[in-house]
Amino acid sequence: MNRLGILLVIAILTACGNMQNEEKQNGENPNIENTSNKPPSSESQGIAVRLLTIAPQKFQHFIEINGSVQAEKDAIISPETSGQIKRIYVAEGQNVKQGELVVSLNTSIIRSNINEVKTSLEFANSSYEKQAGLWKENIGTEMQYLQAKNNKEVLEGKLKTLQAQLEMARIKAPFDGVVDQIFAKEGELATPGVQILHIVNLKELKIYGSVSEKLLPGIQKGANVLLSFPVYPDYTKTAKIYRKSEVINEKSRTFRIEIKLDNKENKLKPNMISKIRLNDFVAENAIIVPSQIIKQDYEGSFLYIVERNENKLIARKKYVKTGITYDNNTMILEGLDENDEIIVVGYNMVSSGSHIYVAS
Repeated sequence: MNRLGILLVIAILTACGNMQNEEKQNGENPNIENTSNKPPSSESQGIAVRLLTIAPQKFQHFIEINGSVQAEKDAIISPETSGQIKRIYVAEGQNVKQGELVVSLNTSIIRSNINEVKTSLEFANSSYEKQAGLWKENIGTEMQYLQAKNNKEVLEGKLKTLQAQLEMARIKAPFDGVVDQIFAKEGELATPGVQILHIVNLKELKIYGSVSEKLLPGIQKGANVLLSFPVYPDYTKTAKIYRKSEVINEKSRTFRIEIKLDNKENKLKPNMISKIRLNDFVAENAIIVPSQIIKQDYEGSFLYIVERNENKLIARKKYVKTGITYDNNTMILEGLDENDEIIVVGYNMVSSGSHIYVAS
């Protein structure tokens, strides 16, 4: 071998040695399986989601309106006849019974007139009896008899009127209740229509509320309602609709409902604000989904259901017809069936055809 050949062999051997050193330094070994070429795990092949299996259930829709508390028995007391206030027998905040005397007026003039009429009536009765006796014996004229009878009857009627006026001067409580306010003072002149005092019964209350005209078919007499009161955050009462009005208010397009309730705790007061929770719709076997999973595109409302293809889970877009919504749930009228599986977690990460897996 000549000198040139020897140099070429040495160069080849040196290059091979360098390549082996580089392989060792890089940690590569042609005899060890490259784990980077292993197929990825099943979880890495899809998007993690959670599912809900559709099952019919009861769906209820509620509305809430404002109501006003009113007393069933609430009266401003004023006299039926004029007179000076002689005495007020009650004080503000005092409980009274039906028929109890609360105010009396000065009746001296009425009593004087009654005495005069009684005196005249005694004479008229005597005259009538004499004329009636003479008329039976055919003595005197019929006119004299009729005139005596008329005088007696006129005075009897006048006496009854004065006695009624005397009774009107004794003002009595029209029902059991409490004296809320006294407007007049003893010695003042009282006349019909002028307020003397205010009596209210707090045991029997009613609440009025105005409901939109469009809800008329869903609101029925006897339906249960839940009442709450802003001044008592933790206090609620259940009652029934006692009556709904038969006329729609043409200005507000509402109708009025009335609710009666007892007030044994004496917590509620007239003119308080109440919140009335009404159930205006019920479906016994409805398909319900969380409202937030429903999306929109140019074709309408849709959500994602699961399609099972052998061992693979695939997300598919499903268009639906939605109904009413309440408490973050929406009723589905068309598009879903019982046992359909819908994506409720991860729905924002998928599109139709996405591979998915159910996260634990």
